[in-house]
This record gives sequence, C-alpha cells and structure tokens, in this order.
Amino acid sequence: MPKGGRAKKKLALPPSGAAQGKRVGHVRSLLPGSAASDDRVCWRFTHVDHEGPWGFGSMDPTTLCEVLTKLRDCETMTLNELRTTRRFFKEYELPGGLSKEAVARLVAIGFGDATRIARLEFTGTQRLYGFLVGNVFHVLWWDPLHQVYPSQLKNT
Repeated sequence: MPKGGRAKKKLALPPSGAAQGKRVGHVRSLLPGSAASDDRVCWRFTHVDHEGPWGFGSMDPTTLCEVLTKLRDCETMTLNELRTTRRFFKEYELPGGLSKEAVARLVAIGFGDATRIARLEFTGTQRLYGFLVGNVFHVLWWDPLHQVYPSQLKNT
C-alpha cells in the first residue's frame, strides 16, 4: 500500500477500448479538413516569450480573440500562399533592422544565434513575430506598437 494508507484507484477502460457512442478512428477521419492540412501553415506556442516586453500577458481579451481568429484564417493557406501576401507576411535576416531591445531579448531567451525571424502584420502597428520552420510558425512575440522591427519612414 502506498504511503498514506490509500490504494491508488485504477481507471476503468471500456471493454472494446472505445466509449459507447463515441466516434473512433484515425484523427484525420474525425477532423474536418485535416486530410489536406499537411502543407498548410500551423502554429506552435512552445517558445512564446512571456517574460519580455512583447509577451501576451498584457493583451486584452478582445485583441486575443482577433489574433486567434486571424491565425485560424491563415491555417487555410499553404506556406506559398502566405508568402505571396507580402504586406501580411515577411521574413527578415537577423539582426537586420531589429531594435536593440529585440536583439538583446533574443540573446536573453537563448535565440541569439537565430539568422531569420518572421512576422505577420495584423492591423496598423500590430505584429506577431516568430520563427518559421517548414510550414510551422513558432510564435515568439506579440508587438502591438511596432517596436520589434520599427519602420524607416521614407523621405525623412
């Protein structure tokens, strides 16, 4: 008997391995559109920088819903389709025009040796930054004020 005097309960499994009334099978048969999703853009959130100035902690719920809706809409696109929407999607060589604060933050979080960073432009000054590996966009920063890679104004 384990410490504390109580025996651990075992989970009861359905006799056939599937619960009554549940759909079973390969996930591709259960999720609409999944059969053609291998080459579509998808997202990973493992490397989101919560501690830095461009974390998601300060994002208001309405903006978060808008961002998630935009990401959902992008999932219908292949990487080539995403790349042809030039105003929306760009990749930059590093350090390039990254702000000094962004370069320092990349070093602080262990990505100082990165050679490229990608960004999605939302509305106005809002940008989502991350690393593109294959068709997977690894989300890193939410930049609502266009501070990570500030624009050089023309004719100034």
